[in-house]
Amino acid sequence: MLELYNAFDSLCSQKVKLVLAEKNLEWKNHSLNLLTFENLQPSYIRLNPKGVVPTLIHDGKVVTDSAVIVRYLDKQFPHPLLTPTEPLLQEKMKSWINLQNQFPMRELMYGNYQGIEGAVLRRSVQIKQKLLPQLMQANPELKEQYEAKFNDVRQWNFSIQDANEIATINAKIEPMLAQLEEQLSQTDWLCGATYSLADAVWTAVLNRLGELKFGYLWADDTHPALKAYLSRVKARPSFRKAIQSDKMPLSMLLTGLRRIFLSI
Repeated sequence: MLELYNAFDSLCSQKVKLVLAEKNLEWKNHSLNLLTFENLQPSYIRLNPKGVVPTLIHDGKVVTDSAVIVRYLDKQFPHPLLTPTEPLLQEKMKSWINLQNQFPMRELMYGNYQGIEGAVLRRSVQIKQKLLPQLMQANPELKEQYEAKFNDVRQWNFSIQDANEIATINAKIEPMLAQLEEQLSQTDWLCGATYSLADAVWTAVLNRLGELKFGYLWADDTHPALKAYLSRVKARPSFRKAIQSDKMPLSMLLTGLRRIFLSI
């Protein structure tokens, strides 16, 4: 039995959903509404102390962190195997996964989304900062977890309000894409001739960069190999299943918007 606690349009959730789709695995869905802060409720904090998505449960075993989860899935369900057999390519895959995992995508997203979407996201962080001390007081047995989350959210809120910091993060995108272009000009996939976990996680990241209007960085002939690569990964059935269909139901969205703007 596989269960996945996730959120609609969550970048890290999409990474895991892509791997599940590539392996054609069935799983029980637990969708959390991040706009009503279900991920901060005591029941979920007990499951995932960081209060983030996704969280995988496999026959009672709890696995957190998308980078850890995708490796776990590939080890437990090796058909098709998404890890290269050659040690050097395994190290390369690890390096590609770490590169995207260490990039501050959260700050990038919350600092760059515009219009109503950006307003909703930034206000949600402000509400979290006010809500967490209340949850800490109401759940003293979880004080350590809530205190760590509060400190993280406070820094997160500070970062996305700092235009200079967001500009500095944005400036790191193109050099990162240049690394991808160099590799993809030599091989069809990031770890050689076959699709791997590295391609799954980068599919989600690159798609999100496109949503954030950074697609101009590969729209012309500056990164032709990367542009062609994006066409290949988006043509895979897993992309349609895990990302294109990953839309929050209207009822859940309206509930979230009421919570964000009306404090209901």
